[in-house]
Amino acid sequence: MRFKKPADCNPRAFHIDPESNMAGISQSNAIGALKAVPMFSGLDEAVLRDLLNNCRELAFHAGELILLPAQKAERSFVILSGKVKIFQLSAKGDEQILHLYGPGETFGEAAMWAGVNYPAHAEAVTDARLLAISRQTLRTIIARNPDVAMGMLAGMSVKLQEFTVLVERLSLKEVPARLAAVLLGLSRQAGSPTFRLPQTKRQLAAQIGTVAETLSRALAKLKKDGLIEVRGSRITILQAEGLGNLAQSG
Repeated sequence: MRFKKPADCNPRAFHIDPESNMAGISQSNAIGALKAVPMFSGLDEAVLRDLLNNCRELAFHAGELILLPAQKAERSFVILSGKVKIFQLSAKGDEQILHLYGPGETFGEAAMWAGVNYPAHAEAVTDARLLAISRQTLRTIIARNPDVAMGMLAGMSVKLQEFTVLVERLSLKEVPARLAAVLLGLSRQAGSPTFRLPQTKRQLAAQIGTVAETLSRALAKLKKDGLIEVRGSRITILQAEGLGNLAQSG
C-alpha cells in the first residue's frame, strides 16, 4: 500500500468573508462546525469568530496524508468538512483504522497537550478542510472560558473509552462479531436501521482488523443468517437484537 507525502497546504490565517464565493467554506459554516464540538458548544459567536481568526485553515485532497507519527504534535484539529481516518501501519504495511472522523469532530489534542509526537497517521478520506488550533491559542481560550477545558476532558475520556472497546474487539472478537458491532454503531449514528457505509468496504475491513475478502464473507454470513440486507453500500439491519447478541458473544 502506498501513501502520498503529507500535503504542503500552505496554512493561512482563517479570515473569510462570509459572502465570498471563493472561500472553501464560509465563516458561518465554520462556526457551525465548531459549535458541534462539545468543548466549543457553549461559546458565543463572537468568541468563535476570534478563535477562527487566530487559527489556520488547511485543505487536503482525498488520499493526502495530514500528519505522521514522527511529527511533533504542536496543534490539534477540528474537521470543518470532509472525512479523516486515523490509522496505524503494521511492520508488513497492513493498515488498522483506529477512527473515522467527520465534520465537528477533533483529533490530535491529547498528543498536543502531552508535547509528544502524534501517535498515528491521519489521512483525508474525502476532500477535507480542517481548522488547526495551536496549543497557545487553546490556552488563551481556556483562560477566558474555563468550561472549554472540561469539554476537552470529556471528549478525551470518550476517545479513551473508544480505544478500550477497539482493543477488546480486535483481541477477543471474531470478524463477524466485530462487523456486527460496527454496523450497529453506524445505525445508531444514522438514527435508522437503514444507512450507507461512510467508507469503502476496504476501509471498513481495515477498521475491523481484517481484509476485504474476509469482510465480504462476513457480510455474506450476516445476510444469510437474516440479520442484515446488503445492497452495495446500503445496509439495512433486519434483526438488531440478533446482531447485538453476535456483537456481544463474539
